[in-house]
Amino acid sequence: MPTQVVLHAPYDVRFEELPSIDRPLGDFELLVRAEVGALSPGTETRIYSGRGVERFSYRVSYPFPLGYNNVGKVAAVGSKVRSYRPGQRVFTCMPHLSDFIVAEQAMGESGGPPSSNIPKSYDQIAPVPENVSSEHAVFTHLLLLGFNALQRGQYRFGENVVVIGLGVVGLGAVCMARAAGARVAAIGNALSRLQTARAMGADMAWLAGDDDLGHATSFAGEPGIDLVIVCTDAWEAMKTAITISRRNTRVAVLAFPGVGQGPSPFEPFEPADFYNRSLSYIAVSWMAMDDYPPEYQRFTRKRVYRYILDLMARRRIDPSPLVTHRFPMTRIKDAFDLVLSKDKSVLGVVLDWNKSG
Repeated sequence: MPTQVVLHAPYDVRFEELPSIDRPLGDFELLVRAEVGALSPGTETRIYSGRGVERFSYRVSYPFPLGYNNVGKVAAVGSKVRSYRPGQRVFTCMPHLSDFIVAEQAMGESGGPPSSNIPKSYDQIAPVPENVSSEHAVFTHLLLLGFNALQRGQYRFGENVVVIGLGVVGLGAVCMARAAGARVAAIGNALSRLQTARAMGADMAWLAGDDDLGHATSFAGEPGIDLVIVCTDAWEAMKTAITISRRNTRVAVLAFPGVGQGPSPFEPFEPADFYNRSLSYIAVSWMAMDDYPPEYQRFTRKRVYRYILDLMARRRIDPSPLVTHRFPMTRIKDAFDLVLSKDKSVLGVVLDWNKSG
């Protein structure tokens, strides 16, 4: 029987059995059995702990199905599925769920309504190349966030990029900036994470608060950074972004500034900074989910997933420095507690459905 990980209240994680999936597959549907998931160090961990969750009441309520990074193996396909076959692995944004149905394409009416015991069919999927491991592929969406930060931040070839905050998302942004051809620097709060940032492609890395302006000037070769990507909620990170900026710097915010910290200790719209420097603050959030034709919407989730997995397959990017811990899915609570311990050695946590212990 399918098993789902559901959070009923902060810290109250339960494994719930769902009725068997026994209905016929729709024309474009795939039955998938999960292999591994990845723990989201930001959104998912925040929901687990309840920290600042009241600010996200528009999309979070308990009980809440956890997870959105998932690699599984196709068990069966519908009659009109063309790009997938049984035995093939697939990346999906489905929650932590042992067995589920997704779709090769939006179904419209052709597949009929799913039964009440099966999640809504979801076509944000991509095939995993044979030479890409499942534990690397499971970080595809978290790498997409860095890609989206570059796109939303209007990165142009030849510009310099600084990433502030070196969790999984920030390190993914470093990796994607390097893949895009940028000179990239990384600012973090632990020496171990600076080392990982260098392994992911950073040309320069330094500890936050250690003469940020001086290091940034040395890195850029002149005062000011073209694009700053903020990947941590700390107000200090936004202040650092402003400090190392110059006129027309873009600050792409891939975080929720101030969540759980109270009001800002500084004025982010201080005229001397915001107005005189003509700073642009850009929220990195939305990316087209529907698979529009490329002439109308070049970058959609599905296309970027495939692109990132192709980069992995061609060894253009290597997620292996991200993976630091592995747990059986049954120990997801231990994994959350480890992340919340603030141990800076913890980065990417892989959750395995096929192991116990």
